[in-house]
Amino acid sequence: MKKEVTTMKDIAREAEVSVATVSHVINNTKHISDTTRNKVLKVIERYNYVPNSAAKNLRQQSTKTAGLVVSSFPDSFVTEMIFAIEERAKEMGYNLLLVNTNEDRDYEEKTINLLHSKLVDGIILSPTSSDIQYLQKYTNDNFPIVMVNRYESTIKNIPRVTGDNFQLGYEATLHLLKHGHKKIGLIYSYPNVSTTNDRIRGYQEALVQYNLPLNDDYIVQGYAKVKGGAAAAEALLAKDPQISALFVQNDLMTIGAISKIKELNLSIPDDIAIIGFGDFSSSHIIEPPVTNIVLPPETIGRTAFDVLLNKINNPNYMSHIELPPSMLIRKSCGC
Repeated sequence: MKKEVTTMKDIAREAEVSVATVSHVINNTKHISDTTRNKVLKVIERYNYVPNSAAKNLRQQSTKTAGLVVSSFPDSFVTEMIFAIEERAKEMGYNLLLVNTNEDRDYEEKTINLLHSKLVDGIILSPTSSDIQYLQKYTNDNFPIVMVNRYESTIKNIPRVTGDNFQLGYEATLHLLKHGHKKIGLIYSYPNVSTTNDRIRGYQEALVQYNLPLNDDYIVQGYAKVKGGAAAAEALLAKDPQISALFVQNDLMTIGAISKIKELNLSIPDDIAIIGFGDFSSSHIIEPPVTNIVLPPETIGRTAFDVLLNKINNPNYMSHIELPPSMLIRKSCGC
């Protein structure tokens, strides 16, 4: 096991140079040969070393820069949320550094470390998974982090701004149940994230209230892509041709599911009813127009940045804000 490197003295020992040389490399205060500089930088990179004492001193002065780290932005909801965060940051005189981790957990951890070392005032994070215990070392030091859209409740000292995804899953499923559907397929984007888990719990709760069995075969991943939505819809109907409704968790997957249903010469909503999530710009002109259950991306985004400012100004600030869903009823659900 490698020894943890936490000080410039450790870096100097590992690189076989003096502490003064390490300091000059980090602070760029003296000419150091390229060979020696690269040697020191390789050690720093290897151990993801951050000069904590210097960082703490510098963070006493605001940089007016914040980081925004999102797991992906494949759909209209996330895109609109990002735009709202950017707009609010600009209004408050902040620069925003945006990084898309593309659902890569290791890249996310490296990104957070990099943003922390570059002395941003704080970070808004939509995590790739529930495996984010690495954040605790930052929050224990009162570094401001806010979770948006997705969250993990076991991490301490991180406020969050989300939608009520349990209620979202419950209301969408209940709407289909009230139309008489008993076999309802659910197409989700990514596993092991709060948005998916909470919506599935809501979906299951609605089924239980109608005394219907829970069938895991009716829950299929669509990978937040058009092709994934099409493949998931085809797989669900192959498993049970009596499935009469779909609840789809992402607008790209909704487009894929609709395309596949039409390719199979099935009618929407007569053969298959559909409720999607999010409200992409062409939802109302597709035939039939798509019923969507939505969360307010602009409100979530703007609120998330305001919560980050509160956290920056008051390290003890802790507030979990959960916004309710609403439904845009059109013809695809059978209304």
